[in-house]
Amino acid sequence: MTRRRSGFSLIELMVAMTILSIVLLGVGRMSSIIAMRGQGNDLAAKRSAALQLEANKFGAVPYSTLGTWSTADQTFTRGDFTYTRKLTISAPTSTRYMIQIVVVPASDPTRTDSIALDRTLPPSGTPLCVGC
Repeated sequence: MTRRRSGFSLIELMVAMTILSIVLLGVGRMSSIIAMRGQGNDLAAKRSAALQLEANKFGAVPYSTLGTWSTADQTFTRGDFTYTRKLTISAPTSTRYMIQIVVVPASDPTRTDSIALDRTLPPSGTPLCVGC
């Protein structure tokens, strides 16, 4: 009687390595897609933060000084994010300013974000109105 040998055959080893390589290729592709999406999400978060910063700035400015702001394009750097702010201030009436802010990232000028603000003259005669 012949004794059966224990262990793997060469065919079983090749099949196992082929399956392992297919799985590892799928994992590698998935991790590269996740990395690219993470980079895109990072840029979107920085654009949103810059837009929020600019909107807060013009929301906090006293109403009387809004007409004196320069509407020329300005470039800012916040950390490792550089962007250009395009500003439009129009005053259709004497008691209301319409402000449009556009943030254009230097790294990808095709991905712009914008916001429009309406600022009205605060009512006078209230205790909360400072400088009216």
